Amino acid sequence: MRLPQALPDESFHSRICRHIKLCGSTTEQYLKGVFGDNRASVHPYLNANLGSVCKELNQSVHEVWLNQTLAPLFFHFLPRYRQAIGDVNVSSNSLIRASQISAFREKEHLHIKYCPNCAEEEVSKYGVPYWHCLHQITGVDACPRHGVWLSHVELPERFHIDMPSLTPIQPLHCSSTAAKFADYCEGYLHQIRNNDRKLSNENRIERLNKKGFITNAGQIRRKQICKALFVLLEQILPSDSTLKPKSEQDFSYWSPVLSGAVNQPPFKQLILDFYLEHIADDEKPSLALKVDNGKSLVEDRCCDLLRKGYSMAEVSRQVGKSRCYVKGIALKHQIPVNLRPKVITEALKKDVIAMARKGFHRQVIATKHQVSTGSIELIISTTEGLVEWRKLCKHQSMSRRYKAQIRRYLLTQPQAIIQNVKTDCEAAFFWLYNHQKDWLDSWLPAPQEVQHVDRVDWEQRDKALSKQVVQILFNSDSKLSRTELDRALGGHGWLTSKKEKLPRTLRTTIQYKDKLK
Repeated sequence: MRLPQALPDESFHSRICRHIKLCGSTTEQYLKGVFGDNRASVHPYLNANLGSVCKELNQSVHEVWLNQTLAPLFFHFLPRYRQAIGDVNVSSNSLIRASQISAFREKEHLHIKYCPNCAEEEVSKYGVPYWHCLHQITGVDACPRHGVWLSHVELPERFHIDMPSLTPIQPLHCSSTAAKFADYCEGYLHQIRNNDRKLSNENRIERLNKKGFITNAGQIRRKQICKALFVLLEQILPSDSTLKPKSEQDFSYWSPVLSGAVNQPPFKQLILDFYLEHIADDEKPSLALKVDNGKSLVEDRCCDLLRKGYSMAEVSRQVGKSRCYVKGIALKHQIPVNLRPKVITEALKKDVIAMARKGFHRQVIATKHQVSTGSIELIISTTEGLVEWRKLCKHQSMSRRYKAQIRRYLLTQPQAIIQNVKTDCEAAFFWLYNHQKDWLDSWLPAPQEVQHVDRVDWEQRDKALSKQVVQILFNSDSKLSRTELDRALGGHGWLTSKKEKLPRTLRTTIQYKDKLK
């Protein structure tokens, strides 16, 4: 058997669907003859067991894998699972697992997509419509050639080989951004197939930094980039798409991709790369405001006004921010400001930084220089690396202090057990337990062995109690109830709740029943 010749951008699944119609056999007969199983399932864009199938159909397995499936796309974006994805003899379940489709929170229901205008043109040109590889990429919902939304066709639960009829429908025009993204994905897939594209998180970080999404401390401005990407997805995806994040603040949707984590959905990485390579370069003021969320623009405006010599009050009025914000920006970018009176001078800042680096408390520094603790905190927080240094110093100081406290206690209380240390040195014990457990375990006394406590010998107790009962009743001048008699024995409740274990004592009370109430 030989498949029909592949049409431009036609998927392997589409060629098999056309071949079944040309053969004239039933689907079950075809699947049995080609796949060896009349219940086999052919995935719309990830085809397994290509080695044996292509051999049966007299096809080049490398050509099919590379140009007629989306396996190269997953091979590119999922480096950890490349061995399984690149294996042409991999089973269907192993391929789906390696592609991580079921593990992603954001996934589409299994269906196939087509462009109504493309289908109409193909019928007139080739006599039959077919499925395009580009249209099956998750996240691509527009046709870049015609600028219309793709139509979705749900596939049967099991027999994905069926080729539903493409009914003519009125196409809906999509946004220009959606068409531009689809065109970008087409070019990206072509580069992957030609081995012209390399996956590099360093390039993304460099682009993020160039666009102003990286702080001076090397942290990603997640709030800004997530809002910009949310606005972009609203234009790329239809309104009823299940791939959209919940909101602008759905940071968990984008955080793994922004952090450079592997094994993320290809469509997320495509959208991020598309944004960084195309949308972020757009010089439209409205889009720039959405991308930067206003913050970087306000900060740049503030720096420009300060460098021109405007006072903090004037800058505050023009940018609509407080004087404290303006002061913090000036300190952050080391811009001298005109302050009257000039209290926080350069010499004072250097002394504050020196004392802060030595570990002095901010209240002590503020008292020495006669300024507020807020001013000291502002200088400390705007000095690069100083906050992290003080945190490290505080951690080491607490470690030394609590270790010394534990050592001193154990030297003065050599008979102490672990519970004593936990009770008498509670703060030191739990801090070391959370931060330096190995050191704490090495210094704590060895745990005591559990001591066995013998069970009560009720027979012996019954003999002793019977004698006590005789003595109490004999010496009593008034009648006693059983509860009063139990109270006279010590109030243990033996004669009430444990009476079935004391038969001899109960017989004794019956002999002296004239003494009982």
